[in-house]
Amino acid sequence: MAILTADELAGLRRRMAASAEAVDWDKDTVNAALQAVEDKFELIRSDISAAIDTAAAPFVFTVQQKKKLVGATLQRKFAREGN
Repeated sequence: MAILTADELAGLRRRMAASAEAVDWDKDTVNAALQAVEDKFELIRSDISAAIDTAAAPFVFTVQQKKKLVGATLQRKFAREGN
């Protein structure tokens, strides 16, 4: 698992605050939540890659193509679900 640095956490908090209607969380709480997302993402990264490989076989997507597939899917999901 990758530990987010203080600078990375500060940057992520700034991005959240810039897009939030109201900031109602404290620094330690949001840092813990951001680290939890980072940890979970790292755990499932290889599962997602393997799922793409299985579904597309015998075709093999490049790492960059997989990133685009996942990014497009997440953008669609968050836009559709509103969260």
